[in-house]
Amino acid sequence: SAGGMMPFELALKFETTTLESHLSYGVLSEQYASLYKSALAAMYLEDHHWRMMASWQTETYAETLSNLDNRIFLALSCLDPLPALVKVANFTAVDDQATHAFMATGTYLEMYDGMVCSDGGTMSGSKMTPLFQDHQRPQLIVDLMQTGYPSSMVYRVNTTQYYDLIKQGQDEAIEWLQTGVDPRGVDAITLCPVDADVKRNLCE
Repeated sequence: SAGGMMPFELALKFETTTLESHLSYGVLSEQYASLYKSALAAMYLEDHHWRMMASWQTETYAETLSNLDNRIFLALSCLDPLPALVKVANFTAVDDQATHAFMATGTYLEMYDGMVCSDGGTMSGSKMTPLFQDHQRPQLIVDLMQTGYPSSMVYRVNTTQYYDLIKQGQDEAIEWLQTGVDPRGVDAITLCPVDADVKRNLCE
């Protein structure tokens, strides 16, 4: 999901390259809109293209993948053999490990470390926020379910919507940092205290 994939891409490829690749894909999606007309076709195509991109980025950035170790954490929902939340914090190009971890955090089916895995949101609580359980520091939580935009954006790109959403996110982050209040009043951004109960991956 975007909660894991986007931080991974930003840390690995930095902002300009990441933004250009996403917007370029959006332009191409609009140019060939007939191929994305149905939701099923759009989901299949985007998943296929993202797998190609994931493999390319692992190969291209193989030498710097380790820079993400213990800085980026990907949440996977895996069968181990029972459903479990698996957090990945180390990355390498060996055996395409980084590709499998990257895809597993945001797709419907991917093998990782011998386990059948999928989007980490399934095992990350009702808000899909896989929180750290070590109580070492407060946690900044961005609730991606509170954007106010349609969930279809996950698999169908509309560059106008994406531009508006990026701008909204920037404006709301600035407002929250200055006032501690989300301007839309929906708690899209919150700070979870260090002593909060996070066992259910919720800040309680």
